Amino acid sequence: MLGTEIEACAYSEVEPVRHKLKRCLDSSHKVIQEANGILCGISHPSVCSEVLLSSQGSAYIAGVTEVYRVAKRIESGMKSLNLEDETLKDILRNIEFGWHNLQAFLSFSPSVLQKLPSAFNLDYLLNDLEHSLADSQNGNCGVCLLKIPPSTEATYETVVGYHGCLYHTTCANFWLNCVENHLPEPSSLLQENTSDVKESEPLEPPV
Repeated sequence: MLGTEIEACAYSEVEPVRHKLKRCLDSSHKVIQEANGILCGISHPSVCSEVLLSSQGSAYIAGVTEVYRVAKRIESGMKSLNLEDETLKDILRNIEFGWHNLQAFLSFSPSVLQKLPSAFNLDYLLNDLEHSLADSQNGNCGVCLLKIPPSTEATYETVVGYHGCLYHTTCANFWLNCVENHLPEPSSLLQENTSDVKESEPLEPPV
């Protein structure tokens, strides 16, 4: 009986976190698929290149790239906490497929393609391990679940604290723009790491 109760308790803690991750990954996949649809609708490579090199086109691709970065963070975060399941893995495979298709369109404009992050720079699991070895006391991001790095010049990344939880600014912006108009509450899986977080002004979604 005790073992069954422990399993039920663990399930009740893990499943809401997986549901949150699924919402994030579904939204990431939707953004990337929409980008593919837009570029696929451009009839000629030269026109596609012209669109990508425009200020609006460059800004749009930069935004899609940030969404993909968040998806890769989430992938690393769920791996670091052993939260992977087949549903999440399937969505991640779809995201990767969509991202590779998008890169094919971006090949019409090599200067844009060169600005995309390398696989090494997207290996957030390796970075998370380094932060763990550095004994970071900043806790975990409430969206991607990765550890917040120490605020040094070499690793600094802007973060925001809200309702007792820290968030990478890019993760928070992604959530507010693509998932829901208020930040998620901290998971019980992470609360022991975030009890001393100093709360800052809440983020507001863009109008």
